[in-house]
Amino acid sequence: MMCCRSLSLLFTPPNFSSSNNLHCHAANMRVGGGRDRRHAAPNVDNIHIARRVQHAVTGLVLLVVSHIIPPYPVGCLLLLMATAVFYSIHKKRVQDPKWDEWYLQKFGSLLRNHERGEWEVVDLHNNMQCKRRRKSIPELPGAFYFLLGAALSTFLFPATVARMSVLVLSLSDPIAGLVGSWFTGKRCNIAWKQLLSRANASPEGGPSVAGSVGFVVSTILCTYVYIPSTNSTRSAMLSFYSRLFIGVVASLTEAVGGRHFPFIGRMVDDNLLIPLVVGCLICWIDADG
Repeated sequence: MMCCRSLSLLFTPPNFSSSNNLHCHAANMRVGGGRDRRHAAPNVDNIHIARRVQHAVTGLVLLVVSHIIPPYPVGCLLLLMATAVFYSIHKKRVQDPKWDEWYLQKFGSLLRNHERGEWEVVDLHNNMQCKRRRKSIPELPGAFYFLLGAALSTFLFPATVARMSVLVLSLSDPIAGLVGSWFTGKRCNIAWKQLLSRANASPEGGPSVAGSVGFVVSTILCTYVYIPSTNSTRSAMLSFYSRLFIGVVASLTEAVGGRHFPFIGRMVDDNLLIPLVVGCLICWIDADG
């Protein structure tokens, strides 16, 4: 994730020193058939670890801050403000190639392909001038949904439950990716899509069996941070089987989040779903107990 870096650079103004009209020869050198070569997406394998570390560090920083300032209402308002600014910048980069160039310079190395978008060159006046227009619109990055999920958690749940929900999102999600990648590299893993469809699809990419197991184990461990045991004097109490249930459901949420399904369409991003699902499950189990 790129939230920490995003928060530190959100208010850094882009430098728009170039003219509005671009000469087509120069623009074609930069855009190269629709994609800006200077900001071409890096190799996926080279950015996975960096994105996952960024994801974990962002959540841990938010958790530390939540012990300094009240999660609600102050923390919630700050998170909502950051989310709104993030959304405004995203909408601006969708419409303006100069904003997009600035954005890609700052965060391009942390974006997935569907979060980058693409421009194409439109020639004007006998190839003497040209402009760029969107060939594909970038989707909102996972960092936006991370901030929104954290904000809604602080609004909906008690502080302990909200912190644990954000902790699960911060650690279990990247751990699942790292575990899945490691076992895939050892040829000891299989993607859920390949397993369920019995197709010859590539096992790389997407949720995998090993990654889901890693997510469940990590979630169980995370629950002990803020809810140590059933004998704890804290408000919420969870048995081991309750923790296991939360881990399994959260892992399924991670597997389907952001995926496209027939007749349903694309699911909401897992960075938004995971903390809300975890928080709801804890409140439900604790209230039922």
